[in-house]
Amino acid sequence: MSSLVLTTPDVGASTDHARVHMPNVVGLTRAQVYAAMKRTQLFFRTEGPGSSNARWVSVVRESPAAGALVPWRSTVTLITSLADSHEPRRMPRLVGLTKDRVYAAMKRAQLYFRTRGPGSADGRWTAVTRQSPAPGTLVAWHDTVTVSTSQSVAHARRRVPRLIGLSRARAGTIVQSSQLRLRTQGLGATNNTWTRVVRQSPAPGTLVAWHSIVVVSVTKPVSRLVSSTPTPTPTSTSSSTTSSTTTTTYPGETTTSTSSTTTTTAPVTTTTRKPSTTDDYRIGDATWYVYTPGRCATWYLPYGTRVTVRDLATGRAIVCVVTDKEAAHGDRVVDLNQSQFAQLAPLATGVIRVKVSW
Repeated sequence: MSSLVLTTPDVGASTDHARVHMPNVVGLTRAQVYAAMKRTQLFFRTEGPGSSNARWVSVVRESPAAGALVPWRSTVTLITSLADSHEPRRMPRLVGLTKDRVYAAMKRAQLYFRTRGPGSADGRWTAVTRQSPAPGTLVAWHDTVTVSTSQSVAHARRRVPRLIGLSRARAGTIVQSSQLRLRTQGLGATNNTWTRVVRQSPAPGTLVAWHSIVVVSVTKPVSRLVSSTPTPTPTSTSSSTTSSTTTTTYPGETTTSTSSTTTTTAPVTTTTRKPSTTDDYRIGDATWYVYTPGRCATWYLPYGTRVTVRDLATGRAIVCVVTDKEAAHGDRVVDLNQSQFAQLAPLATGVIRVKVSW
């Protein structure tokens, strides 16, 4: 039920007058509403509790909104209430709250809300990602606000821990406990042989979103190189010369002669070379795309390379041949076809941590 109320504006043709601004009557009593509408020379129609028998007490909403330009002597709509007028209230903070907590907060504030976004159509949303108006804004009692929803669970922001100077095991444990992700660059980053963090971004203490990526520069001990240039050992040459001695004796005696003897020691050369350290594996992320079974894509291996991909979480492994190039570099080490990815993990997982060896 609704009623149409004429405020008996001044007589005159509406076409002879400029448009007027809609007054703000939300929260006003019935007497105040009549006075305001008469001043602006507008008609109004009431809807809501008490509108059918003119027992309404205050206005809770209006259409068009306050400040809108409307034709002179036009009819606007007011939503009424049987309750006393209420003071405006501040918009609560809803971003990050679950559905149950949003309902509780809005009930306490005595406000209505409409939802939009994933899950809003069927009521299966789980958390709020944005809201309008902003938290702390003064809104009318029983006003309707808008919230953007999501079907994923909301997580609070967290502070980036200090990783500089930590070992690989310690840094990995701290990042995992903070529910963040780690990306490495520098010596030993490609094959996960690094031993210490030297820099990080963002800086320690920075507030970041849940599961954000922390980039660290890493290093590992570098063995002292031994020169491959031969180092000659000094040659020791000794010569012993004994001059011949002839002894003439009488008949029946012997003659002894001693000849010179020379002993030479040849030089000894020792060469030490650095052993080869060819990287034959990488550790990083693997994903899937629609491609030929038994084939895969990397950005760092030549076509025709046969690789083994092992899921670090389950230990499962598959073998494929590189016949395509990845567009993404960095922490992404292989793109598998959908059938072989499914042998390691469900396709819905999307990304898994693997070791690629060849």
